[in-house]
Amino acid sequence: MSGIKALPVDTPQEVSSLLLPLADGQLLVPVDTLSEVIAMQTPVAAYDAPDWYLGELSWREQRLPLMSFEMMRGQSLPAMHGSCRIAVLCSGNPGGRLPFFALVLQGTPRLVRVTPDELAGRERDCNQGELMHVALSGEEAVIPDLGGLEQACLAMRNAE
Repeated sequence: MSGIKALPVDTPQEVSSLLLPLADGQLLVPVDTLSEVIAMQTPVAAYDAPDWYLGELSWREQRLPLMSFEMMRGQSLPAMHGSCRIAVLCSGNPGGRLPFFALVLQGTPRLVRVTPDELAGRERDCNQGELMHVALSGEEAVIPDLGGLEQACLAMRNAE
C-alpha cells in the first residue's frame, strides 16, 4: 500500500461572510446563508410561545418564524428602533419543512472575508442556538447553530 498517495483537499483560503449585528454582539454567517434583509415589521404573535419566538411574518408568500437571538440566549428583548432590520436566513435544509426563518438585527450586516489566519475559536460555553464563539481579527462573534434554530422553530410550530 506504499504506492497510494493522499488526495489533496481543497480548503478554501477565504470565505465571504457577514457579521449580523445584535444588541449584545454579532453573528458570523457565510454570505450564502443570508437570503434577504428586509425592513422591520410586526409579526403575527403566536399563542403561548417562548419569549424568543416573536411570531410569524409573511415573506415571498411564505410564513416565516421571527426570532430574537438575544432572548434565546436569555437576554431581555432589545429596543426596537429605526435601524432594526430582519434577516431572512436559509436554514441549510432547502428540502426540509422550514427552509427559511428570520432574525431581528440591530443594524445592517457587514461583509467580511474570513481566512483561517484571522479566525480563532473562543473557549466559552454555548447557549441555545449557538454553535461556536469565535474571534475574527479581534472582533468577537457567534456562529449560529442554523440546524438547531430550525429545530427550535419547528418544535414551536408543532406545539401550536
